[in-house]
Amino acid sequence: MTEVSNVANTVLTTLDIGSGIDSTKLARDLTDAVQVPAQNRIQQKIDYSETSISAYGLVKFQLDTLKGTFEKLNDAKELATSSGTSSDLTKMTVSSVAGTAISGAYDFTISQLAQNQRVISDQYISKTQSLNSGSAFDISLAVGTTKSAVAAVYNATATASETTTLVVSDGTNTVTVGSATYNSITDQVTAIQNGAGYNNLLFTVGVNSDGNGIAFTYKAAGSVASTPTFTGTGSTHTITNPTVGVSVSTPVSGVAAEYGVTGTVSETTTLVVSDGTTTVSVDSATYTNIAQQVTAIQAANGYDNLKFTVASNSSNDGFKITYKTTGAVTTAPTFTGSGSSHNVSTNTAGVTAVNSATTTTLNVKTDTPAGIVSAINAAKTGVQASLVDTGTGTNTFRILLSGQTGSNGVFTLTSSPDLGFHDAANTLQSAQDSIIGYEGLSITRDSNSITDVIDGVTVNLMATSSSNIRIDIANDKSTLKANIQSAVSAYNDLLGLLDEFTADEDPDIEMAGALAQDTSLVRFLKTKVRDAVFADSSTPSGSITSIRDLGLSLNQYGTVTFDETVYNQAILSSYDDVVTMLTADTSSESLFTVSNKGLAQDVATAIGEFTDTDGIVSGRETTAKTDLTSHQAELTKLEARMEVVYNRYLTQFGAMETLMARLDSTKDYLTAQFETLSKAYDDP
Repeated sequence: MTEVSNVANTVLTTLDIGSGIDSTKLARDLTDAVQVPAQNRIQQKIDYSETSISAYGLVKFQLDTLKGTFEKLNDAKELATSSGTSSDLTKMTVSSVAGTAISGAYDFTISQLAQNQRVISDQYISKTQSLNSGSAFDISLAVGTTKSAVAAVYNATATASETTTLVVSDGTNTVTVGSATYNSITDQVTAIQNGAGYNNLLFTVGVNSDGNGIAFTYKAAGSVASTPTFTGTGSTHTITNPTVGVSVSTPVSGVAAEYGVTGTVSETTTLVVSDGTTTVSVDSATYTNIAQQVTAIQAANGYDNLKFTVASNSSNDGFKITYKTTGAVTTAPTFTGSGSSHNVSTNTAGVTAVNSATTTTLNVKTDTPAGIVSAINAAKTGVQASLVDTGTGTNTFRILLSGQTGSNGVFTLTSSPDLGFHDAANTLQSAQDSIIGYEGLSITRDSNSITDVIDGVTVNLMATSSSNIRIDIANDKSTLKANIQSAVSAYNDLLGLLDEFTADEDPDIEMAGALAQDTSLVRFLKTKVRDAVFADSSTPSGSITSIRDLGLSLNQYGTVTFDETVYNQAILSSYDDVVTMLTADTSSESLFTVSNKGLAQDVATAIGEFTDTDGIVSGRETTAKTDLTSHQAELTKLEARMEVVYNRYLTQFGAMETLMARLDSTKDYLTAQFETLSKAYDDP
């Protein structure tokens, strides 16, 4: 209808019929007089919302960038970049070096490599050969051994021929020998042994095995509380510790726990058994004896994963729960059902082995080589089993058992039938620790990867050595300086961005004034970020309490400056304090760390709160997006409303033009009639 009116108006105007007014243009002009100002106001709101959203996004990005620079400063092991080299890669390699590793040269010797125990079984015809006439049987697998204490031995250098006093002490008792002239080390040893109080010393004194020094051998095995001293007025005596004293706990044999459970011989019930981790459930059924209930439990899904076995007690009126592995039980077993109640009581308390083997009883349900391998691996004792086809002879299959590396991984396996694992001929390799010499100390470890001798360095033992292997550690602290400078740049970039967004509009700056209506947020962020960055660390150390002590300060414009002279002096004199101040001496900081985190994570956590989904910047961004949607909807409604007004004008003006056309037609008719009448009265 509106289009018809529009066309009609146009035709009438073209034919010079009607009012002669361009009613279509008039309708548009009248509509625009109301619509355009309102539309411009709404569009300004839309433009500002869009610009604000972009600005908030850029602020979040820059805050996250600043946060990221401080997260690069929160790991003590990564503040510096360190490297390590070995003088003989065939004997020892360096696999990792933390930034905290101290530069220096470290000498090692390797006397023995760590290795695991390996044994093989007797030979079998096939994987499925029956070894116990088709019947299940138990294996007893004991892992670990009893270790003996070691008496410490110290060596002291000595000069064979000299005039000197001799003073020996164990930290509590001291033997002093007056000045005398000696022709041999033996003479000096004899003099000490004859000195007053010698028998009270914690060690004996003798000539060392090389005959070129004096050995102090402790009388009692165990660690030494105070290193012995050896002095005199003659030559200097250097003391080394070739054999470290080792204390061990008194051996305690492990005991497997056993529990008794009451039962009802004849009843209809469910059965639910649990060790606190694994639960076995049996649906309701009718039983006439305890043995049937035991059979149902043993056949249930998950039974083999329980830490214990379930059997009938000796009286066949209840149940017996026997733990497979020796040790104290932290969570008592439970036994329930929908029928009668079950009382669980302790028959034998479990005892955890101390300095002795831990024994696990394994039930082999399938009496074949493959069944034995499966049972051993399922027990997860640290001993791995595999079935190997040697390919030689008729009986080609053997079971290979491998323990964990080190002397603690030693194991023994016994069973009936005898599988041959204990036969000397079937022992391929014995478990042993690695033994290394380090700066005069003898050190044992259960691995060939050594992580705790040089702090922050992991070395790998490859082969034994007859001479020193030198490990050189170099430490490059330039990484820390570069990361500090990155933090300074990120801070200043954020400050510049915030200033740009609150500055007067400038056609040469794309987003100038983008947050001019939200200066409160800008002031808030500037204050909070500045306070966080320049706050005292939660872990100050020595003279280093904050980032100000590293040469960072604010100038008159509020930007951060970096004084390299102050920084270099702090690193040179107080590097460890700098590490503590920044990282709390940790290497696993995160936003969720509860304890004191160090300044770097303090700052990262504070900044993260601004950009989190519920943070103030994210909240402002969400509000701006909501406003944009609202303004866009308002504009759509305005356009729809004004389109209705425009169409109404067209309709009204169309009606007017039609009426004017009719009046014009009437006018023309009357004019013609009057002209005709006038002619009738004209003279002939």
